[in-house]
Amino acid sequence: MHTNPLLSLKNVPGYLGMAVTVLLLGFATSFAMPYMSLFGVQKVGMSPLLLGVYLTVVALSSITISTLLARWSDRLPDRRPVVLTAIAAGTLGFVLLAFTTNYLAVLLIAAVCLGTGSAAFPQVFALSRAQAGAAGEQGMTALRSVFSLAWVVGPGIGAALLAGLHFPGLFLATAACYVGAAIPVLRRMRAPLPPATTSGEEVQASAPATPPRPMHWVALSFVLYGTAMNMGSAALPIHVTRGLHGSEGNVGFLVGLCALLEIPIMLSFVLRARRASNEKLILWGMMLFALYYVMVFVAPNIAWLAVAQAVRAVVVAILATLGMAYVQELMPDRVGVATTLYSNTMNAGSLLGGLGLGVCAGLFGYHAVFVLAGVLSLAAWGLLLATRRGLGARGTAEMVGVRAGD
Repeated sequence: MHTNPLLSLKNVPGYLGMAVTVLLLGFATSFAMPYMSLFGVQKVGMSPLLLGVYLTVVALSSITISTLLARWSDRLPDRRPVVLTAIAAGTLGFVLLAFTTNYLAVLLIAAVCLGTGSAAFPQVFALSRAQAGAAGEQGMTALRSVFSLAWVVGPGIGAALLAGLHFPGLFLATAACYVGAAIPVLRRMRAPLPPATTSGEEVQASAPATPPRPMHWVALSFVLYGTAMNMGSAALPIHVTRGLHGSEGNVGFLVGLCALLEIPIMLSFVLRARRASNEKLILWGMMLFALYYVMVFVAPNIAWLAVAQAVRAVVVAILATLGMAYVQELMPDRVGVATTLYSNTMNAGSLLGGLGLGVCAGLFGYHAVFVLAGVLSLAAWGLLLATRRGLGARGTAEMVGVRAGD
């Protein structure tokens, strides 16, 4: 008799608490993040240039601070203090933003507090992987589906909070979600972490062992994917409202539909014990992403875009869950750094996506953004495929040899 993998996860010590933490972090990000640019323009009075500076500073500080905290956490016997530090910084940041509209103050708060708070997501997943023990990748996939569930309803709740309580109320509600996310972590501070499984046991339980890959090329592939993702996401609302003469409600429907479709796909990765390797699925996902942008480019109406969201949901489900697991698989002895590396590729993609969107749309119009995003998706696929077939293999082998001889 086979046990349902989802039901078995509830028996993992601390797992349900981590699920609550991930859910509340999902609410915290989905409440406020979609409206941060609106806050900057409407309340702080940012010009397009100042908004661009703000977004760039936030992205760079997130990457820098998350990387430093990841290296620190991997040296500690318990990464929970790092998780709590990141959550506390995010809480403080949104409390301060609720009472601040000065540009320099907002910029400083975003750089220090929100930049540090951004480390909460990768650090919680790194902690959860340690606590999941034998559940390993299946546990992480289930948690990622919980995060997506928060994004299904979070933006709508955020919009209602903004309409009823304005930005101060929205930011204080976000801070409250951060506080709630810290409670399960605090409750288990005295509980010992389960003994770490060896990297070989963990990889063998989920997929065949993956040969070493040059991580700088792997990271660049994910950056290209993240750039395509952010360019397309930013251009889609404008294309829907201007190009296809739809409404803001149509935009919300498409975003929510995609997030909703992601969840059963993610859960299928938990329920299916036998499937293709993470690397093969990620390669297919990047190829499908190029197909998605072709569908968006030729879409004659909103209904066609709704169909395209099914393709996008498959891509996001694969890359958001198995992408993180794949990078962890390549760096089994540095889970915190691996999780943060994956998260930082998305932050870098966000930064480059905003710049690419502005340049491409300024020169060729918003419709052309989907062509560029499709090309970047193909480039990401080609680069990852090249690493699989030996790009940088010699340098990687030499590095492994040097470490073995140390």
